[in-house]
Amino acid sequence: MWLANYRVDLCDGAAGEAAVLSRAPHGVRALSDRDERRYALVEEAPVRRAAWPGDQRPIVVGAGPGGLFAALRLGEAGAPVVLLERGEPVERRHHDVRAFWRRGELDRDSNVVFGEGGAGAFSDGKIYTRRRDGDLGWIFRRLVDHGADPQVLEEGWAHLGTDRIREILPRLRQRLVDLGVDVRFRTRVDAFLVEAGRCVGVRLGDGSELRGAPVIVATGHSARDTWAAMLDAGAAAEQRPIHIGARIEHPQRLIDLARYGRARGDLPPASYRLTSRPPQGKARPAHTFCMCPGGTVVAASNLPERVVVNGMSYSGRRSSLANAAVVVQVTPADYPGSDPLAGARFQDAIEARAFCCGGKGFKAPAQRVEDLLAGRASTSVGRVSYTLGVRPADLRDVLPEPLIDGMIAALRHFDRRLHGFAGPDAVLIAPETRTTAPLRFLRSPERESTTLPGLMPIGEGAGYAGGIVSAALDGYRAAQVLVERFCPRLA
Repeated sequence: MWLANYRVDLCDGAAGEAAVLSRAPHGVRALSDRDERRYALVEEAPVRRAAWPGDQRPIVVGAGPGGLFAALRLGEAGAPVVLLERGEPVERRHHDVRAFWRRGELDRDSNVVFGEGGAGAFSDGKIYTRRRDGDLGWIFRRLVDHGADPQVLEEGWAHLGTDRIREILPRLRQRLVDLGVDVRFRTRVDAFLVEAGRCVGVRLGDGSELRGAPVIVATGHSARDTWAAMLDAGAAAEQRPIHIGARIEHPQRLIDLARYGRARGDLPPASYRLTSRPPQGKARPAHTFCMCPGGTVVAASNLPERVVVNGMSYSGRRSSLANAAVVVQVTPADYPGSDPLAGARFQDAIEARAFCCGGKGFKAPAQRVEDLLAGRASTSVGRVSYTLGVRPADLRDVLPEPLIDGMIAALRHFDRRLHGFAGPDAVLIAPETRTTAPLRFLRSPERESTTLPGLMPIGEGAGYAGGIVSAALDGYRAAQVLVERFCPRLA
């Protein structure tokens, strides 16, 4: 049974409150005017600004959360923005994704990671943050304006669900069009135009050129071809640590019993977030990531002959299964080289091994947790949610030994925290490689490339975000830099 410890301090009046606060208790502060604005969600009065200059046409590459909210902020400021997305609008993208999940028919430009909404459109749709003021308030208000449940304004662990995201995106797109944003789908960027050391536009997949600047690049954590194009254009980047592992799947009732101590009844499907920090030198740190109560494990590759898995859930979270990634620390020392793309090659090698181990048909290799801990391959795994099918395997044939050792240490530790976590009903489906980008593009405080002016790398693909909210926030702030630059405040 899950237990929590609380301490309650009773105080009398302002003096008593001051005495409690003087002890600086962890995570406690006095209610402020900022909190009143946060809970009331009062938007600040509009600032009077100069008109956007007609000779400045920003280009935004990528219609995930970073690109969408960058384009939205620029559109609201009157900028003649062009928003380019290599994939389809979400209505058609949904059919492309379904064809892949059901029949293994992969569209390399419109899939689980590319297309309107980015990778977050086909995931659990978590928008976790305790804050709703300032820049985040701007983002959350617009999510609600375009169809998100107003409850997300209050919940720290808010969840949209992939079905709700598919309802929000067309409304957000229509708002962009109404603001004059030129939204183009099925438009892949293959190269960046550079003149006199500045980025001045892009070359598209059909060979045509589109000039405009600045170019905001928000292509997500899987756009390896775009990273190569940015590097070729002169944008500097560095390697970055990541986490890699596998999805673990349990019956949801097992998680409910472990967390609630009983069947959940009217309670929501139980979730968890766990961390493993073995003594230094024993095994690598690991943690659970993107836990999906009442969810499914899904195929998430954008490349042929590669297997990648992820987790998602719908807003109702009604599946009888629960899943989460169990991911282990990977450092640049693990990468096969010192160049910025070495981490991508490390990911790709694992994904290629998984494709072979799964039988070369987008089936995913899977192993019972008990078999992994016992050092034997699985011969059967029982019921799983992964629609393209799994093949019983030994994950040692997919993941490098240090990752396996870290995962084993984590599974044993997590089983002590949640009874049954490493029991006979637990199955691992691999690999989870795309938790974040394995490189970071170097940029100034104004979010411009340090070596290629006119290029603004943002969001997860640039190495500056780790989810829907943080990517949207980075996009908004990048746009706000341009608003301050081109539309100065009027007295």
